[in-house]
Amino acid sequence: MSKHKQPTARPNLSQRRLLEELTALATAHEPDLRITGRARTDTDGLVTVPISVRTGNMPHTPGGLQLKESEDFLLTLPATPMTPPQVHTPHIRFAGTPHVLQGNRLCLYLDPAREWDPAAGITPVINRLWQWLTEAAVGTFDAATALYHPVGGVLHHTPGTPTVVVREPLSYRPATVWLTQRTTDRLDLTSAPADSHSHRTPILPVDTLPLGAGSTLAELLTLTRSTVTDNPLSADAASPALLTALAASALRNSEGTTQHFILAVRHPTAPAAPPFLLAGRLQPQASDMLRRLAQQATPSRIGSLPDDLAHASIEWCYLSDERLEVTTRRDTLRPVRAFQDCHVHIWGCGGIGSWAAEMVARAGASHLSLSDPGRVTGGLLVRQNYTEQHIGMTKATALASHLRTIRDGHPAPRPRPPDRSGPSRPHHRRHRQHHRRTLPRPSRPAVPPQSRPGPARHGQPHRQLGNPHHCRPRHLHPSVHHRSHRRRPRP
Repeated sequence: MSKHKQPTARPNLSQRRLLEELTALATAHEPDLRITGRARTDTDGLVTVPISVRTGNMPHTPGGLQLKESEDFLLTLPATPMTPPQVHTPHIRFAGTPHVLQGNRLCLYLDPAREWDPAAGITPVINRLWQWLTEAAVGTFDAATALYHPVGGVLHHTPGTPTVVVREPLSYRPATVWLTQRTTDRLDLTSAPADSHSHRTPILPVDTLPLGAGSTLAELLTLTRSTVTDNPLSADAASPALLTALAASALRNSEGTTQHFILAVRHPTAPAAPPFLLAGRLQPQASDMLRRLAQQATPSRIGSLPDDLAHASIEWCYLSDERLEVTTRRDTLRPVRAFQDCHVHIWGCGGIGSWAAEMVARAGASHLSLSDPGRVTGGLLVRQNYTEQHIGMTKATALASHLRTIRDGHPAPRPRPPDRSGPSRPHHRRHRQHHRRTLPRPSRPAVPPQSRPGPARHGQPHRQLGNPHHCRPRHLHPSVHHRSHRRRPRP
């Protein structure tokens, strides 16, 4: 029997249109733009075209990207026209430059949803590539605001790993912190142990990682020390300082413990800025191997790693960086910001107070005092902010337990509201007097005498002038009188 060959993947209609436009553009702009090879279509439907751009005549300034006489690129055409084409370099010489991701991908579109026009064709892509090279050569990229990622824009996340929450400030220096498992999906990073189950975690300061941190322990130790060359994974470029700190921390944790670590990556253009953080871990089997290795020799004298340990996989945890120095609340410019860092007292935790307390807690109040002596019953669940687990508890206690699950803090439940004979009654009277002073004065529209309403005739209703909602009897507000009706003092 003869074997049937798999059908060769071919470009789709939109890709063929882009290829035709690219061929016509290269023919019209020879030798500034050339197609240097045949287009290849992979199994995912992506079409890759090798191109060359003449860059020798581009102006260059000190500090700008050093370009050759001509630069080679790989232009990738997506399978769907809704996604813009991507430009890669066959080398990593541009790694560490603003708007370069993963060491070799040029970021031509910061917001593809707004900047990419599927009907525009391939010409805007080539123009953006030319503009990118021009700005990079003269060094006009602002590294403070440009897409300048300390870890090269590489996604560091392994599916199934928990999220590490960081809220305390961290500096760029070696240190020991503690990880505490709060739920199966969350770990809290603190400077001190939260309970007996907290385990040591080292903070490992490293320089910029334009190619990421790797996926194995050997790659991590190599990438954290090596410089950007054509072969960054050289065998003699391992980082002994990182291995020493990691082994010393593993040695102090118990057998069978997953060894976590935090990489503090320095920003390449802002050394004083807070470091970028990555959270990784070694599985218990690899962690135990590292512990036994540290027991045989001091961590600082560990030489070459065994193959099983060197090729141990590193699992990257999603890190929720909530440090105040690197994050800004989304409601900073909203009116609810008035509740931040305030002490709010909620009197009554029923149909209004229970929901208001949650909104105030989410708005950032530093302390909440809840007052309501009533108890939660099943009939209240249809309109009050309680659940089945709260039935039988007092409202203040139940609401306090619910708010602690929303935002870390200590709402203080009180058995009953403060004494009404205290400052509440004078405050209420002042509020009522203030309300009287701010009532609007009734306005009298200037109406000609002939257009003023008179007695109603048969079949003709009164004609009402002005806003009917302001036509209220004057005796409803005795404290407010019109200026023309005030009684003048006797001489």
